[in-house]
Amino acid sequence: MSHWVVNQVMHSPMGGASRTKVKDILVAIDAEIACLEQAKALLSASAAVVAKRKPGRPAKVVPVVAPKDQKTRKLRKMSAAGRELIRQAQIKRMAALEETPKEKKKAAEAA
Repeated sequence: MSHWVVNQVMHSPMGGASRTKVKDILVAIDAEIACLEQAKALLSASAAVVAKRKPGRPAKVVPVVAPKDQKTRKLRKMSAAGRELIRQAQIKRMAALEETPKEKKKAAEAA
């Protein structure tokens, strides 16, 4: 718009002294000012919404989960006999690991 205003003043027959030309120029300037003020208002409103980020990694966002309507599955309990079998197997594995270094020592001493 500003180029149009300059051209109107420079190329008018009376050098821009005509009142109608001056009024037209003022109307054009007012329209441009109104447009710029609208743009400024939009930019300042959007700048207020955007928050400045802090340095570093952003915090983890935990999504909000709606409660489930289904029943939660119960944990299974192991019987005492089952636990004892697992314990005995673990003892056997550990004993096998401990015997290996001793057997190597005996074999080295015998040789």
